[in-house]
Amino acid sequence: MSEKLCVVIVTFNNAGMLSDLLNDLRIQSRLPDEVIVVDNASLDQTESVVKINYPAVNYIKLIQNLGSAGGFYEGIKRAAESSDFIYTLDDDVCLKPDTLSEIVKGFQLLERSSPSRVGAVRSVGERHPVDVPTRLDICSWRGTLFKTSIVREAGLPSTNYFLYGEDLEYSLRLIRTGYSFFWIPTSICQERHRDQDGKTHANILGKKGVRYEDPFRLYYAFRNEISIYKQYHLIFKLFQTFMYAAKVVLWIMITEGEIGQGAVRAVTNGVIDGLSGRLGKSLSYTPPQDLNRLKCR
Repeated sequence: MSEKLCVVIVTFNNAGMLSDLLNDLRIQSRLPDEVIVVDNASLDQTESVVKINYPAVNYIKLIQNLGSAGGFYEGIKRAAESSDFIYTLDDDVCLKPDTLSEIVKGFQLLERSSPSRVGAVRSVGERHPVDVPTRLDICSWRGTLFKTSIVREAGLPSTNYFLYGEDLEYSLRLIRTGYSFFWIPTSICQERHRDQDGKTHANILGKKGVRYEDPFRLYYAFRNEISIYKQYHLIFKLFQTFMYAAKVVLWIMITEGEIGQGAVRAVTNGVIDGLSGRLGKSLSYTPPQDLNRLKCR
């Protein structure tokens, strides 16, 4: 009997790209045995698009936005009930027709040949520079395949982080138990272009960098990284995050002045809350879409 593959997608207000991704899954040479879509309480047409056009999809609509952490927790928990492999995806990617077959084949080949325990493997973008499997430090959710048996061993992802970082913590948890991660260059998972991705590209004190534009994104990004690096005693990584936070604050102050005060407070509060262990969804840094939902009630 062939091993069962479940694809888990977490989505939020992105019905168009989600539909394109579900179409990509329909034409895979190795079809998934199950597709789970976890909808973080979207306000757009996501529910009707999925239910009308993709009735075979296991659609889960959360009653509130639980962020990427809560979404992947719920999706992976459901997938682990009946699958052997779990492949996690964001809603803004596109796949080649052989993406799934190549990622599963790559995992199985590495499992037989690698001297280390294979925790997860990840698809690459089209410009990946190496054409053989290579190690990587951590696995984010986009295009990552792992065995369900690992979930039973290591547990489910944490819901404490709300947005950003839960995949970093899960990777570090697997590394602590002796697992390694690899790129599979024959499996392509390419990010689609979004007009607004919440990031801005800037020259930060002489170095090119990317930072989140929205204060709530800055808050969760810095808070969660600091909390995770502190938890796993990664002192050098913690120091690097402190230094980057200081650079971002200085850059915002220089370029935005008073207009950037909210962003500066977000970074500062993120650092403080990360050190003190105040996690979960912060009422002070609620995504604007959630505030709009509350106003409509």
